[in-house]
Amino acid sequence: MNILIAGGSGFIGHHLTQSFVNQGHRVVILSRKEKQTPSSQITYRAWSGKEVPEGLGPFDVVINLTGASIAGGKWTKAYKKEIIDSRVDASHACVRFIQASETKPKVFLNASAVGIYGGNREEETDEFSRLGKDFMAEVCKKWEMAAKDAPCRTVLMRISVVLGKEDGALPILTKVYNAYLGAKFASGTQGYSWIHIADLVRSVNFLIETEDLTGPVNLVAPQVMNQRRFSFTLSKVLGKPDFWVIPKFALQLIFGERSVLFWGGQKAIPRRLQIARFTFDYPSLRPALDDLLKPDSSLNG
Repeated sequence: MNILIAGGSGFIGHHLTQSFVNQGHRVVILSRKEKQTPSSQITYRAWSGKEVPEGLGPFDVVINLTGASIAGGKWTKAYKKEIIDSRVDASHACVRFIQASETKPKVFLNASAVGIYGGNREEETDEFSRLGKDFMAEVCKKWEMAAKDAPCRTVLMRISVVLGKEDGALPILTKVYNAYLGAKFASGTQGYSWIHIADLVRSVNFLIETEDLTGPVNLVAPQVMNQRRFSFTLSKVLGKPDFWVIPKFALQLIFGERSVLFWGGQKAIPRRLQIARFTFDYPSLRPALDDLLKPDSSLNG
């Protein structure tokens, strides 16, 4: 297959590309920075995030992962606009590209996030739950709306915190806990939706192959987790304490509106993947952390 990945030079894109290459597919990656092509199966093309370069394709699969980091800066009015615009512009660009393509891809996979259910949901949520109304939810709703006019099967990947060995949230958390600074945030009862990078890669391949799956799909592990339990499990795997507690007011003083990323959360469930009989290699947190943090750990995704 020929696969286009917009925003494919990051953590998730790297692992997806390796999986596709291992299967013998050809991958074209759209990146904001010029990069050398590492193999005959991988091609990098620079793009602005607003228009797919000419002369590409046809593609069997188009994947869009583009978006400024939610946690990458203070939520000023300008940065909030960048968070939204980077996602909407890239999604619109992919849709226009697909619309103009003589041979349409069989599927368009557009990233979204479980934040669409709201920054702080106490109850469990699945793809059939009502959506939130805060900033995180509005970002995701606009992100998904921008992908709706693609003239092919479209899947909206509502991604949770992705745990990987060398990138993403886990290496940062590992440094914090190894420095004896592991902590529970606020009450600790807020949801902490997560997925092992290997399962995320496998689920994306599953979405490509499962032709009757369309619309929103939660890419989360099935084990419902809260932040307190996540912190406790990580501390046990690392052999480090997590006795600190950072109250909500302190988080709000330090991070302002962005503090919801720490004291809020979602208890998302992968209902549609379960209905479709997708099998997780790492459905529970402890085995996932053991795999990622043991010295000889290696990812085969």
